[in-house]
Amino acid sequence: MTFWLTNIIPLAITALLGMVLMPLLNIMSVDHTFALFGNKAIFFILGALIISAALYYTGLGSRMAFSIIKLFGNSPRNLLVGILLTAASMACLMPEHAVAALLFPIVMEIALSLELKPLESIYAKLLFLSMAWGAIIGGITTYLGGSRNLLAVEILEQKYNMSIGFFEWIKYSWPIPTLMLIFFMLLIWKYFKIDINNIDKAYSVLEDKLAQKGGLSFAEKKLIGVLIIIIFSWLFLAQIIHISVTAVAGAVLIFILKIVVWREIEEYVNWGIIIMCGGAIVVASSLVETGATSWLSNQIFAELDLSIFWFLSLLALFTILLTEGVSNVAAVAVVLPIAFSISDIYQLNPIIITLSVALPGGLAFMFPMGSPPNAIAFSSGYYKIEDSVKLGIILNIAGWLIYMLVLKFYWPLLGLRF
Repeated sequence: MTFWLTNIIPLAITALLGMVLMPLLNIMSVDHTFALFGNKAIFFILGALIISAALYYTGLGSRMAFSIIKLFGNSPRNLLVGILLTAASMACLMPEHAVAALLFPIVMEIALSLELKPLESIYAKLLFLSMAWGAIIGGITTYLGGSRNLLAVEILEQKYNMSIGFFEWIKYSWPIPTLMLIFFMLLIWKYFKIDINNIDKAYSVLEDKLAQKGGLSFAEKKLIGVLIIIIFSWLFLAQIIHISVTAVAGAVLIFILKIVVWREIEEYVNWGIIIMCGGAIVVASSLVETGATSWLSNQIFAELDLSIFWFLSLLALFTILLTEGVSNVAAVAVVLPIAFSISDIYQLNPIIITLSVALPGGLAFMFPMGSPPNAIAFSSGYYKIEDSVKLGIILNIAGWLIYMLVLKFYWPLLGLRF
């Protein structure tokens, strides 16, 4: 946990270290340790990353981005909203870091075409923050947006033999990203000062890029067919075919149809994410199986007298603050097992605990280290950390308040009572 918090060594290597220490310290057997690493959540993530790579290399992803952005008109504020909603909608279908990587060159071209000055232009700052924060907000909506979502469900399954289906996750999560996007759009329309009046050059760039692509290629058409099959299976056949099987099958189909080649996948896939998630599952499982989480939760909460609502609200707030400084995968891996032990004391539905950690755990807005989209946006050089902190803390507060509203009024309608 200390290494995850301080980032002394790469996060993926910290995960491997945790796995090595389990058998060396006789915490878990070698077979059990490595069996936990090879769980279905890791293969879902692998399949999702391969599908994301296909979107990138066929150009279908950037075509989608150009087309969506163009729908919002040619005013400066509408362009910001277009980038925000494009990033959010795409993060429902692919990892948020992949969305940011896909949109980054497009947003950079817009900034360059408008001759915006780094560190000075307010509009430039908003362009890159809209890209990053749209991806982050949209990324909590489905399993595809971030590996922490499926990691949380895997820990839930191991602890309670319960699960949350692909469509069920969307049913529980959608009000939070929807309300956050509405809140951010209101800030763009009513609050933020826009220091340019015309973006015709930017739209000329988008038009040219879309014209250069021409019609859909054969590879793009094949990929659209594969995506329709995958999404249909995730939404309607999850009780028959596990979503991880569908993800891997879709990845295999992409190669069978020769949509991408393996060399492109090797270059694109973030293998460190896979290692980090696998190691996080091992560490989280060890905390539960050894009884460490039960002991820690009793030490912390035995003397506290909190209502269930405020316990869940403070749990969400703690996760939001933690994920600003560490990987959201690490935050979920550390907090969720402890939260489960505490929930046993309160006799809470484990699903509401899972959602209360995983959803807030994806909302990191202030610092580059909190989420890959933040790091990608910051690398543009168009804004300072203090800029993202000033605006990000507003979104953090908004996210927490929105979570509390959903907890109090929406989830009980779905049977998640406390």
